[in-house]
Amino acid sequence: MGPGGADQLGPLSDAFGQVYRSVRPARLALLGCATGNGLEHVDPAITVRAVGVDLNIQYVAVARQRFRGLGARLELYCGDVLSARLDPASFDLVHAALLFEYVHPELLARAIGGWVAPGGACSVVLQLPGGEPPRASRFETIRKLEGAMRLVPPAEVADALAAQGLRRAGAWDVPLRGGKRFHVGVFRR
Repeated sequence: MGPGGADQLGPLSDAFGQVYRSVRPARLALLGCATGNGLEHVDPAITVRAVGVDLNIQYVAVARQRFRGLGARLELYCGDVLSARLDPASFDLVHAALLFEYVHPELLARAIGGWVAPGGACSVVLQLPGGEPPRASRFETIRKLEGAMRLVPPAEVADALAAQGLRRAGAWDVPLRGGKRFHVGVFRR
């Protein structure tokens, strides 16, 4: 994901940072948090609670170590995002980057819709079709996921989130090395 590979960490962090600065969430959920990419943008003067969920216990451990400076305001959990026991309507921003490609879109949208507080927002990052074919990853955990990935059209995600009362508030595409692109969508309750 970093500069030696797909070089996606920087663009993912930048996209999250842009949304974070716009929403200024007191309560944040970062779904598929991996090693905490994006948490560097969390301002303790703004955010009193940041919750991260990821399937990979090693990634969660790295995130915990990297961002221990956030103290008790950072809660990290290892598990399937669809099984996460997060309180209903408890987040001002729910962010899901490159997650809809691996989880059934309607189920993920339903979960996100349940977690976004009144007046809150969610942001999603989707990989768009095109660009150079992916190289085989040297990481076993990434190789296991390669067959499970399904590109999801932004309109499909927007429809699934609209069914949960979340309306598109903004969107943009992020060009990546090798001709790939990300689509960032922001939705408000």
